[in-house]
Amino acid sequence: MYDQTTASQRQRQRKFHRRSRNGCFVCKQKHIRCDERKPLCTYCLRHGGECGYADIPNSTSSCTGGSSHDGSQEPEDTLSYLGLHDATPKDPFAGTGIDMPYKSRSLFQLFMNTKFYYNTPVQRDQNSFVVHRALSHPGFLHGALLMTTLQWAWTTGDGEQFRIPYLYHKLQAMRFVKEQLADPEMAVNDGTVAAVASLALVENSLGTIDAVASHLQGLARIKEIRDRSGAPQTTGLLQRMILMAAQCVSSRPIWDILDISRTDYIHQSMIISLLRVALRPIYSIATLSGADDTAEPLSEILGRRSPHPESNDNGPISPLRSVDCSRSGFIACYFYLYIILREERVDSFVLNWFIEQLVADVCRTEAMMQKDQYSQPLWFWTVMFGACAVSVARVVSSLENEQMQAVKDVYMAKIVLANQVLGIKTWEGAKSVLRLFAWQNDFDGEKEIKALWQEATWRADRSRSGVSCGGVKDGMGFSPIDPQLVGW
Repeated sequence: MYDQTTASQRQRQRKFHRRSRNGCFVCKQKHIRCDERKPLCTYCLRHGGECGYADIPNSTSSCTGGSSHDGSQEPEDTLSYLGLHDATPKDPFAGTGIDMPYKSRSLFQLFMNTKFYYNTPVQRDQNSFVVHRALSHPGFLHGALLMTTLQWAWTTGDGEQFRIPYLYHKLQAMRFVKEQLADPEMAVNDGTVAAVASLALVENSLGTIDAVASHLQGLARIKEIRDRSGAPQTTGLLQRMILMAAQCVSSRPIWDILDISRTDYIHQSMIISLLRVALRPIYSIATLSGADDTAEPLSEILGRRSPHPESNDNGPISPLRSVDCSRSGFIACYFYLYIILREERVDSFVLNWFIEQLVADVCRTEAMMQKDQYSQPLWFWTVMFGACAVSVARVVSSLENEQMQAVKDVYMAKIVLANQVLGIKTWEGAKSVLRLFAWQNDFDGEKEIKALWQEATWRADRSRSGVSCGGVKDGMGFSPIDPQLVGW
């Protein structure tokens, strides 16, 4: 009897937990132990709580480590706890007005020093305009760190190292956007658009369609506010080319699509992304582009319609490796974003991450294309598309203009290379090659694309240098294996 009573008492005995005297309001209300990490504790990071702390003088529990509230030394500082390493000798945010959590500093250092082409890390120039823009506005900063986390996972397969900083900046980006949308003047800021776009791009890369749909609705709201504040902008060249390509691909016979996919010996996300947008879009292209000709605001239409879930990779689209599937979702989401915005000029900060992946695909398939082991029409079309994307970049500084012009120079060299390999000598010849993949005879962007092709041809007539990835002599440092853009 005594043994049974003792055992029962032991079962009812509560486990010992060290008290958290200085925990956040959310954890105290829920009567759970708070790890007291700032600016957000781990519970609030994971569950989206409105984390907050009472003002306690000389609080010894902080995100920078040090002694805990009971006077003992924390076993690990914050970076060690996350498996991160601090490479920051000085505070890069001093004087910027940015309160960067200590846990996020290694992620910021990765962004500041490294960019990624497919799964290849490349050193980023310290004077890159992307870094300058990230330090100029919270929307740009959160977007840059979300993108960097995604690209790090593509390259290393490690989704855990920056998990908590990723969750923090994702939550902060969502809060920031919500606040900005409440003010029409702030909602149309490029930083707000960058934050919404980054959230949508990351979520589509991860396959969370409902979240993507919510962010696309937010982007549609921003577009509507912009249109009310001024004359609606006409559809830009990049958007028109996306729409034309999607229409062409969707109208092709299934066996033709299969042939294109088979020629993609080295996987290139462009074709798969177009197939996704054309054959199984989250929302129909006609709806996003306004072709349905309805007076109802697009944000309300998207809010009323359920997004189409993406099925598994089957049918005309062959199965993809996880990284390729994520990248194709990433590029496909760019198509959705630009179709919704319908701007003649595209902000260079958001465009930057798109261009990096397009350049990577062109460079890593160039050698195969020259040997006719990769679809030459597809490669040429991808080059012309990338040239269009760069040409419509909206820059806000001389530094951006200089660095985007350097990227355009690379694409001009690729056009010259395609002319040589495919024997293209006239614009009519160029169109005949583009038509093998995606081209419409009545395409209203022909004049602008022709001008780009003629510019490249004119450059080649003046100088025959800088034709291949390894032969660019303008300081770009490109090669098929290591696609480096110095100064970008």
